[in-house]
Amino acid sequence: MICRALILLCILCCNIGLLNASEKDKTITFAVGHDHEKMLLENYPIYRASWHFLNQSLAKLGYEVDAIVLPWARANYYAQSGKADGLFLAANLPGREQWAVLSNPIGMGAFGAFYHKDRKDEENVIASVRLGVHDKILTGYHSYELLEVATAQQGFKLLYNQKIDRLIMSESYGKYLLSTELVEFKSKISFDSDVIEKRSIHVAFAKDITKSLNAMVVVNKAIDLGIGDGLYHEVMTKNKVPKSMFLSSLDQK
Repeated sequence: MICRALILLCILCCNIGLLNASEKDKTITFAVGHDHEKMLLENYPIYRASWHFLNQSLAKLGYEVDAIVLPWARANYYAQSGKADGLFLAANLPGREQWAVLSNPIGMGAFGAFYHKDRKDEENVIASVRLGVHDKILTGYHSYELLEVATAQQGFKLLYNQKIDRLIMSESYGKYLLSTELVEFKSKISFDSDVIEKRSIHVAFAKDITKSLNAMVVVNKAIDLGIGDGLYHEVMTKNKVPKSMFLSSLDQK
C-alpha cells in the first residue's frame, strides 16, 4: 500500500514538473529598458503599440510575454547572452548584426541628434546612451568617439545644461521624453532634422543561441499572424503611432 502511494506521488510530481516545464516553454522573455513600465503607462506610441501588438499576437499562439527590466546596456547583454530570449525594441542599427538576428519588422524609426538651441552650431562633445560593444546609433559615429551616458534622461540633462553639444538617439523616444518627464527641457532643445537615418524596428535575438532563435521563429509567426488579421493596423492606430512609423505596404506583404 505504501509502495503504491509512493508510486502515485512520483507520477503526480512528474506530471506537475512536465506541466511547469510546458508552461515555461510557452513564455517568451524580452529584456527591456529601465523605463519600460513608464513608457507603457504614459504612452510612448510606437513602444506601447509594439508591446501590445506582440503580446496579443503571441497570445493567439498560446504564448505569454515576460519583461525583464534592466538598464539598457545590461538589457543588451541579457539578450546577447541568452538570459532573455530577445531585446525589445531593437532598431536595425549598424553593428547589431555582429551579435543579433532581427525579427520581422514591426515599425520604422528615425535616428539623429538633439541639440541645445543656444549652441546649434557646436559639435565638439557628442553623447549617446551606452548600448554595448557593437551597436551604433548613427553610421558615422563609433562608441569610442562619444561620451556614453547611462540613460537618455541623463544625456538630456547634460544637453540642457550645455555640458554636451549633441545627444544622438531615436527621434521619437527623445520627443516622448521631452513631452513627459523632461518637459521642462523642451523649450531649449531641438532635433536636427538635417541628419537623420531611418531604421526598421524589430525584436533582436542572439544569433548563436538556439533557444533565442527558436523564440524568434515563434515571434515571427505571431507578427505575420497579427499583420495578416488586421491587428497590427488596429493597435498602431489605437495608440496614435505616426503614419511614418507604420510598416510600409511592401513590408506587410
